[in-house]
Amino acid sequence: MFELQDAAVNSPLYTYSDSAALKEAMGSFQLEPGLQIELIAAEPLVIDPAAFAFDENGVLYVAENRGYPDPAEGGKPTHLGRIARLEDRDGDGKYDHRTEFATGLTYPNGIMVWKGGVFVTCAPDIYYLKDTDGDGIADEKKVVLTGFNADKTAQIRTSHPTMGMDGWIYITSGLNGGKVYSPEHPERDTVIFSPSDGRFHPETLEFQTTGGKSQFGLAFDAYGRRFGTSNRHPLQHVVLEPWYLERNPHLLFNQTIQDVASSEAAATVYPISQSVTTADFIPKLMGRSHKGTFTSACGPVIYNGTALKDEHLGNAFICEPAQNLVQRQVISPENVSFRSSPAYENREFLASADSWFNPVFLSHGPGGALYLADMHRRVIDHPSYVPESARAGLDFESGKDKGRIYRITKKDFIQNRNPGKNFMGSLSGKQNLVNLLASEEEWERSTAHRLLLERSDKSTVPLLSNMATNGKRAEGRARALWLLYGLEALDIPLLQEAIRDKEAGVREQAVLLSGKLLGKYPDLIQLLMAATIDGDIRVRYFSALELGSVKGEKVIHALAGLAARDGVNQWTRAAVLSGVGGQLSAFLQSFRKMDPVAYPAFPLMMQDLGELFGNAADISDCRELLHDMVTSEGDLGWRMATVLGLLNGLGVRDVQLSENGLFYALATATSPDLQVVAKRDFIDQVAISALDEKESLASRVVATALLGFTPFDWVKNELKQLLKPGNPVEIQLEAVKSLGRQNEPGAALLLLSGETWASYTPRVKSAVISAMVARRSTVLWLFAAIEENVVKPAEIPSMTRQRLMNDKNNNVKEKAALLFNELESGGRMAVYAAYLKVLDHPADPGLGKVVFDKTCSSCHTYAGEGGEVGPDLTGVKNQPLDALLLHTLVPNYEVLPAYQAVSISSKDGKSLSGWIAAESDNSITLRTAFGTDESILRANIETIHHSGLSLMPDGLEQTMTKEDMANLIAFLKSGGN
Repeated sequence: MFELQDAAVNSPLYTYSDSAALKEAMGSFQLEPGLQIELIAAEPLVIDPAAFAFDENGVLYVAENRGYPDPAEGGKPTHLGRIARLEDRDGDGKYDHRTEFATGLTYPNGIMVWKGGVFVTCAPDIYYLKDTDGDGIADEKKVVLTGFNADKTAQIRTSHPTMGMDGWIYITSGLNGGKVYSPEHPERDTVIFSPSDGRFHPETLEFQTTGGKSQFGLAFDAYGRRFGTSNRHPLQHVVLEPWYLERNPHLLFNQTIQDVASSEAAATVYPISQSVTTADFIPKLMGRSHKGTFTSACGPVIYNGTALKDEHLGNAFICEPAQNLVQRQVISPENVSFRSSPAYENREFLASADSWFNPVFLSHGPGGALYLADMHRRVIDHPSYVPESARAGLDFESGKDKGRIYRITKKDFIQNRNPGKNFMGSLSGKQNLVNLLASEEEWERSTAHRLLLERSDKSTVPLLSNMATNGKRAEGRARALWLLYGLEALDIPLLQEAIRDKEAGVREQAVLLSGKLLGKYPDLIQLLMAATIDGDIRVRYFSALELGSVKGEKVIHALAGLAARDGVNQWTRAAVLSGVGGQLSAFLQSFRKMDPVAYPAFPLMMQDLGELFGNAADISDCRELLHDMVTSEGDLGWRMATVLGLLNGLGVRDVQLSENGLFYALATATSPDLQVVAKRDFIDQVAISALDEKESLASRVVATALLGFTPFDWVKNELKQLLKPGNPVEIQLEAVKSLGRQNEPGAALLLLSGETWASYTPRVKSAVISAMVARRSTVLWLFAAIEENVVKPAEIPSMTRQRLMNDKNNNVKEKAALLFNELESGGRMAVYAAYLKVLDHPADPGLGKVVFDKTCSSCHTYAGEGGEVGPDLTGVKNQPLDALLLHTLVPNYEVLPAYQAVSISSKDGKSLSGWIAAESDNSITLRTAFGTDESILRANIETIHHSGLSLMPDGLEQTMTKEDMANLIAFLKSGGN
């Protein structure tokens, strides 16, 4: 049983007049056994704390977001935001004195101490505020960076300035973009970016975009690995920075983050309050935040102090303000990244029965404790995410005069009562600061690091060098290396020592720093190549990233060996391929020498290499590679994978096609010795592999995909077999895509015959539609199927219907208008009004599941089953019946930005539709309506259109009876039980 708390709230120097109410709130907490939570500041000493930071003297700077929520429909912002300066004058760990450090801000949400002042995030600006005359009030106030988007709610703006070990200050994007520049440096170019996290240098104020797309949360672990969070994604690891991907413009890979914790409907929480969330009244968005799962994950910290227990070290603690709790997750390594899971089930690290408790920010602090900010509102949701009809019943104002900050420790935690000895101001000598890099406490390590950075004192080099080689704590050795780098005092012997360190986290830093210093010390190349065979996969991964900027036969050989060993991991493949763009042929030649049998990564790597060749290599080299793969006697699996990658890459280039497909065209143009017999023999082997149920699913999928590039007459019978419902869905989907590539009426007849159409599952049906609308010629075949009543107009997504009704080709445009005008002429709300009566019908959830499986499961997951195109609907059971009906019948009523559809036309005449799953400066990945990810190089994009519409079709009622609709709504309300 987790323990209820009954802690005192008053401090000898400050007695709260409403201490009875505060004690009642404290008594509502349920906390992990053996721990205690103490109130260290409350209103009126602090109000609406959104973030805070301790300086070296224990002064607590608090960003007070008093104006929140900002106006729901825009309008003039308030200027109620403040920065409070709090002091603990009697040393009891509770704050008893307040100074108004800064006032007149809009919506401040992040703060970091630097050189006696603070950086404050307050979009569109980042301020630097400093008290230069000692009165506790900032008299220096300047905007150091500006241009961060502030046109969306205050919940989604840049935040969390946090210093990394490299001396840069990292910030979240808030799921927003910007056009950022420094007023201090008007000579610099503006940095224009879409939602992407960033960093700036505290001295030069240079701004750069980074990997990650975090909302309100950013944390580093003890070795500088960066984690972020967003509402329904409690913890994400930034695995790859974009500047590595940018060096190979032909690489389609564009991901930078990996979910560490389970997300969305799988991100379970256990509130003990009767909290109100957007799921408790008519929500704006189907599949938005829901009770029982993370809805507002924010303010994470990776704990590394001593005031909790040993088992808490390295754990993630994540706030969930909408449901009044803090979750603890245990992190463990997983390949080059990490995986985490809740420390326990059916309870939380900290939860409150008081729905006013809104934890939003966690941090390390003095004494090794875990510190927590509570904005303390009656309703923490922003009114923009509540329908206007429901806003009047919610109180967004109560709590604007309240706020609390807590300290969580072991019950036997002893507070040092000497005010001057609790903090680091008295230990600011350079030897003391260097020693503190090896402290047990993360707050002391990071504060000492910051102070040493601020001073940049060359006389600390011998002390730091000794710490780097002889420091008793690995975390201190890692920090010392970065500080030496900043002082331009890091040399080869120190790095050679570090690369032999027993702790992999230190070796990671040695690899990263060696890459930065290669220009100065070319001999470090030997160290980096040796790191490719390190015993730790993350060290090897970083060696691949750093070696990618170096040319040479030995480097290529080292990378080829690393790719063979670790290439099963997608991040490692991306790391290697990001750096070999200018040495592609040499790398392929070196990698081909690896044993395909010994290394499971071989076919995966060869497929990616083939795609790079197709994207970037000379056509003559592509032909030579194809010839080699077709005529080689090597294992068919990796040869198929290579050819598939090659043809996928070539598919977006201006390659002379024959009517028999790209494979035939490329092979025919090769040397005369590649005769039709050899080509046909290879494809026959591929077809046999696709149909062979004894083959692995991955190999069959590759084979099926490859058939789409070959002459239709060669493979039509096999593709017809692969399309049958007895095959795994992955095979059916690839067969659809392969038939969609065939510019043949026979292929369309296979896909759109009445018999096959009736046998499709919803997911396969969506795939067929996507394949048919990808080209103008196949669109006309789809129109014919609609006219023959095989396909219903309502089965085509609204966004696709509208695109076709506005097509540049008059024939397509006119046909689409005839077929879709009735659906697209409006009146969806009238349909909704007409269907409201179905909610009164007797309904059977069991029969509703049948309807869901047939109609919805291709795109939506429910209770762990279904597709991943649209939002997970598991939590919609908390929504009212009329809300479920509304969003089923009127999918474009309101659409989450993340699920708004984008249409892309490529230069080779193809069309893709979906929502953006990932993007980089080089490429965009769309999640399509049938659940696959399709990537396209930006260089190959002809047009891009962001419709703001949903991928979900209108007219769903035309595919079912009213009884079916009633049963479907009943199933969605049932929770899958």
